Amino acid sequence: MSRSLLPFLLLGIGLDASGQFPVLPTDSVIDHPGRWNHRVEAFASFDHNANTIYNELPLKLLQGGYLERELRQRSLDAIREKPRNSAGYDLESRLTWTGRDCFLGHRNWRPIVSIAYQEHMGIRFTDDLYDVTFFGNASFEGTRADLGPSAYEQVRYGSLGAGIRDARSNSFVRIDLVTGRSISQVDLKWGGLFTGEDGRVLRANILGDLFQSDTATSSLGSGNGLGAAVSGRWEIRAKRKTRPTTFAMEIQDLGFVRWNANAVRIEKDTLVIFEGFRVADLFDLDAALTGEAQLLDTFGLRYRTGGRTTLLPFRASGSMTMCLTGRWNATITIDQRNLPGYVPMVCISSSHRIGQRALLAGSLGYGGFGGLRVGAATRIKVGDRIRVNIGTPHLPGFLMGRMRGAGAMCGIDIGL
Repeated sequence: MSRSLLPFLLLGIGLDASGQFPVLPTDSVIDHPGRWNHRVEAFASFDHNANTIYNELPLKLLQGGYLERELRQRSLDAIREKPRNSAGYDLESRLTWTGRDCFLGHRNWRPIVSIAYQEHMGIRFTDDLYDVTFFGNASFEGTRADLGPSAYEQVRYGSLGAGIRDARSNSFVRIDLVTGRSISQVDLKWGGLFTGEDGRVLRANILGDLFQSDTATSSLGSGNGLGAAVSGRWEIRAKRKTRPTTFAMEIQDLGFVRWNANAVRIEKDTLVIFEGFRVADLFDLDAALTGEAQLLDTFGLRYRTGGRTTLLPFRASGSMTMCLTGRWNATITIDQRNLPGYVPMVCISSSHRIGQRALLAGSLGYGGFGGLRVGAATRIKVGDRIRVNIGTPHLPGFLMGRMRGAGAMCGIDIGL
């Protein structure tokens, strides 16, 4: 792992994060729905999670310097106790404008325009892959290290979209133009590394492929591909006099990116054997010196370039919110994201309005890239037209030492 794989440790600011964050439902006192002619929402969010690797390891990698063996060993011990190993992060920032109602002649429709930047990463891996990466192959002398099945994906992209929102609910539909910044994909269906007893023989069985966009133009202001996506939410409220209930289905960034012809791809289903280099005459090295072309042939690393279309890491979710009393609400959310290592995430949230200015929420979640999570969030009303949201999907990640996962969100919503 490198520093470029760990931007999830950078603290983001967010308002409307993924389904893993505690749900802060619309409140008739705090939010004043339909009262504003225009709204501007600005947010960013970050969420990192893992089910085996402790936070101390990626944090140390980001900081740089020497990784103590004890630090690496603690995560390895946890990995060997789990049948599934995964990690990942989501990083998003978005600015949204919502116009006044009566759009296109429909009384309750409001136009929306949104611009966003996102990064997502997911990985699933075997315990042997972690062992070889952080400790080398010395412990596998005379045996085979099983490096697969493993998979990895990291994608960065920006989007600009427009759509329609229903003023009576949170239902909306939006179509985005997507600019692909960069992508790295590895799908190792099978991988084995045998190390000879004297350490001079390496034999690897490989079945998998690698795809990576052009690394020469992966900065924030550049693009390596174009695509499109659709996002939407459908919400319905059950007509009940007591304990009204809201059901919702949502899809985010269901779409694709077509990466340009400078992208690199390596597909391998092969056996690679390395037995070192033999020198017949120490004083005649002309035939012994190995060039780049020979090394590429030896290790089977020759690649080809060409365009490719990939799906975005879209998220699908469903939720049910029940009003328990005038001040209490309960919500259950289930979501799934199109990333390696991600399993369905279940989150139960409860929110409570305090006075006329604040809404508090707590949550319990399980799944995604990790295990059990405890989150907290709040929405604070400032004046008549400003709301501030802050929260975290895993509060112990900031309060306790060797935890897995951390995240944060905060943002602002202004009525004009």
